[in-house]
Amino acid sequence: MENLNNMNELEEMRQQLQVLKDKVEKQGVLNEQLVRKSVKDKMKDIHHTIYKLFAMVVLVTPVWLLIKYQQNLSWPLFIFTLLMMYVSVFFDWYINRMDVDSMGSDLKETANRLVEMKKRRSLQEKIACFVVIPVWVVWLAYEFYQKAPDHETGIIMIVSMAIGLVIGGAIGLRIFLKWQHKNDEMIEQIEDLLKEE
Repeated sequence: MENLNNMNELEEMRQQLQVLKDKVEKQGVLNEQLVRKSVKDKMKDIHHTIYKLFAMVVLVTPVWLLIKYQQNLSWPLFIFTLLMMYVSVFFDWYINRMDVDSMGSDLKETANRLVEMKKRRSLQEKIACFVVIPVWVVWLAYEFYQKAPDHETGIIMIVSMAIGLVIGGAIGLRIFLKWQHKNDEMIEQIEDLLKEE
């Protein structure tokens, strides 16, 4: 009789362990699904911002053409400016491309891709801030000043350009930092989930 009671207790403990194991597995699957959804939502937000940037560049193109004719700016400066804007948006798209709907089953690989994305985005920002934009600003300021009817008008145009540059730079920096922060959050969520497993 005692043996039978012990066997029943053992069987009951086994069933309880199985229930507990099933709960843990279900919780792990649920956590992974939540992390995947979070990563997808953040990447979709980044992609929407890129589409908005592209739309903005398309809308700015005829405005820039109007400025070119009004200020009698050179064609090389006009083309360089358009190339700078379109290439920047292209690299935003290229660096941040990740098919969020068919994200790989390996979350570690996804985390590695996000780390690489962050590094490339940082490199793009450095090249823009320390190479491309300084060349463009000097060139634009020179042409504005040279084409101005007088010294005072030239100074006013350069100051206006500087204000526009500060505003545009602040917006660009905000977008960059926001994207980097989203990457950090996604990587941290994946790493936390992998630690649990």
